Amino acid sequence: MRQIHGSPGAVILGGNFASVAAARNLSAHGVKVCVIDTATSLARFSRSVNYFVRQPRGIKDNELSHYLVKIAKNLCVRGWVLIPCSDEQLRIVAQNGPMLAEYYVLTTPLWETIEILYDKRLTYKLAQKVGVATPRTWVPGNADRLTALHLDFPVVLKPAISSHFLRATNRKAYRADNHQELQGLYETMSQVISSWEVIIQDFLPEPSKNLFSFAGYFRKGDSLAGLTVKRTRQFPRDFGRSSTFVEIAEVPELRELASQLLRAICYTGLAEIEFMWNSKHARFELLEVNARLWAWHSLAVEVGIELPYMAFADALGQNFTLGPIRQDIKWIRLRDDVRSAAQEIRSGALSIREYLLSMRGPKAFAVFSPSDPIPFLVEPFLIILNRLGRLRSIRNSLPFRWLESRGCGDSKNA
Repeated sequence: MRQIHGSPGAVILGGNFASVAAARNLSAHGVKVCVIDTATSLARFSRSVNYFVRQPRGIKDNELSHYLVKIAKNLCVRGWVLIPCSDEQLRIVAQNGPMLAEYYVLTTPLWETIEILYDKRLTYKLAQKVGVATPRTWVPGNADRLTALHLDFPVVLKPAISSHFLRATNRKAYRADNHQELQGLYETMSQVISSWEVIIQDFLPEPSKNLFSFAGYFRKGDSLAGLTVKRTRQFPRDFGRSSTFVEIAEVPELRELASQLLRAICYTGLAEIEFMWNSKHARFELLEVNARLWAWHSLAVEVGIELPYMAFADALGQNFTLGPIRQDIKWIRLRDDVRSAAQEIRSGALSIREYLLSMRGPKAFAVFSPSDPIPFLVEPFLIILNRLGRLRSIRNSLPFRWLESRGCGDSKNA
């Protein structure tokens, strides 16, 4: 097996388009990047990824941390910075922090901190404690208690831990317009996750007009660098799995609200804090916190706030600087944004002219890059393969096995 030596690089756990954007930013600073992901990883096709390690299919949560230790030993990436890119990867790294810290430099706080942001029930309790508003929230625990709740319909039903439910249903939330729908949806969700994980909240209308985020790099809860955005479109429209069109917004209040929340747990690391404007109460209300790389983080890089590199440098105790900040760039996940816009046009919330006008001006694309075009070209094929069930027989016959030798030799067997 070919081994990796030299100065510390970055090990990115996960290989979606957000990982590709992080690899591009780190590579621009001369940082070597190793990505660990499944065979249909988008990141394996990026020229910014120096080493790709194919993660065994179906690896269990309790096996992943030991697998990461094995990688550190076999590929000599011990002392490299470890960056998880999904909620479950974040959880596993945080829960096994003391063990993994012997082999990697972590960008992730320990579980006692991460758990508060991972579980929305704990996040909302923290918000209530520090005076950050949230939508009215109920956790009834079982269906028998639903009739006792004083609700103003419509309401939203969503999981306390998004990844559990999303993995099983590909849905983030449901809307109930009356008690009958509430009862049925609650029972349906309780068959997938524990009934104690089902959260009921007030429905905040018009998400396409009212979704905002403050995101950046924090040290002990204080924002060292960040930006506020309006998440203008998402897909699906009402309960989006991901933003598709993001614009910079001037809302200084959100920076303070985000820091107010994270100071209470002395949080250090990357974070996106999602809010929604409640016109009824004339206030921003907290929705959730992503304590890892999020979909549109490359917009921050484009405007001059290089968040992946900041996290890398700060983890190693190195200095980082901010470049000139731009305010005129929009971020687009083009494939999904077309579908999102189509939904809004059909509903009458958006006109074709308004959509075309929104596309004017400088843009940062989620995947496309002139200097690194292959991920954009292969992504449609990878999506098809994933939708075919990610069958092992299909993966083993893929015409890109030559990549196994690209920089990492026998790394698939690490």
